[in-house]
Amino acid sequence: MKSAVQVVFLRSSPDLARRPTARALAPRRALCLAEHMTVPGTPADPGAAGITGTAGATSTGGATGAAEALRPPAHQVSPRAKTWWTVRGAIRWVVVIPVVTVVLAVIPAVPWFVAVLAFLVLAAGAAAHLIVMPRFRYAFHRWEINPVAVYSQAGWLTRTRVLIPVSRVQVIDTVAGPLERAFGLSTVTVTTASSAGTVRISGLPTETAQSIAAGLTVSAAEDADDAT
Repeated sequence: MKSAVQVVFLRSSPDLARRPTARALAPRRALCLAEHMTVPGTPADPGAAGITGTAGATSTGGATGAAEALRPPAHQVSPRAKTWWTVRGAIRWVVVIPVVTVVLAVIPAVPWFVAVLAFLVLAAGAAAHLIVMPRFRYAFHRWEINPVAVYSQAGWLTRTRVLIPVSRVQVIDTVAGPLERAFGLSTVTVTTASSAGTVRISGLPTETAQSIAAGLTVSAAEDADDAT
């Protein structure tokens, strides 16, 4: 069953003369960011401050001033990403295991059974990695683009969340290596003036990635016009 994902982008008013200034829009954007990205009434995540601080966003509480927790992004990546991660990991293991085994085997001071043992240990580690890693990645990798922010989370052992206000977006790229193209996938990279504020959304269907890049480019340009 195919699922449709609706991506909503900013649209500016046709009346340029009545557009508010960037300073006037700042409190409204902060409030919208909080409404779109937080779970009302929940304690703040200790890591959330670092996330929003990196991206340059501010989170506002409700009427009582209480902090709210950053919720996960709304959308998962393509299920084909699991196969892509598995094949990519397998290619690395196919290179590493023979190299380590041969190096140990040709060293005179190393007993032959050490090379055999290293091969068995690496093979078992590779099998466990290729079974566990794609499932954990797919469960955690998520993304979302709404009228105020670009938001992603990624990783499996080390997990990260990055949140960028649309007003900070400068460059939007789509990248697809040979292996990604074989599975019909692409990566969207959204960059700000700060290198710490880069969002990479990998494992997207190519058509979705292209739609995101095109729509976000227009949205960021219109938001830049609002600020002038």
